[in-house]
Amino acid sequence: MARTEDRKSDGPLASSATAGYLQGTRRANPLKYVPGFVYVLILFIVGKFIFADPRATLVQWHEYNLSWVEVLLVGAAMMAMVEQLRVSHPGVDNTIEAILMGAIAGMQILLFALGAAGVRPLALFNNTEFLMLTLISMTQAIVAILINARTLRRTIGVGDNG
Repeated sequence: MARTEDRKSDGPLASSATAGYLQGTRRANPLKYVPGFVYVLILFIVGKFIFADPRATLVQWHEYNLSWVEVLLVGAAMMAMVEQLRVSHPGVDNTIEAILMGAIAGMQILLFALGAAGVRPLALFNNTEFLMLTLISMTQAIVAILINARTLRRTIGVGDNG
């Protein structure tokens, strides 16, 4: 009886639309694999050369004062959430994207460590602002890898029973 109802309703049409969504569509855009924190890193570098004092007031609205670094950190947090959504589709293997996010976080750790060690060309990465960006990026990459692994595990039927 269920089969005849499926034929009468939009069952096959809905299942083919859902299958396309779950299997993912191939995108020919090579920017698909570029992690969002690359853009945040570029904004940090550009902002470092534009703003002499990153904590100076950039926007003042009534009693609210926003500095360049506060705007950048909020943007980085929002980018982290978007990146996590990027790898959270059940049934879609986004392992490459998650690994690239981890690679960017690793590169940021390396830049911060070399800047803190006194490598002169990388001294612009030796500050609290870049440390906070690195912590956000590192946390986001770890969570993205876990989200991707859990959505894949759930898709293949293992799932959490607890």
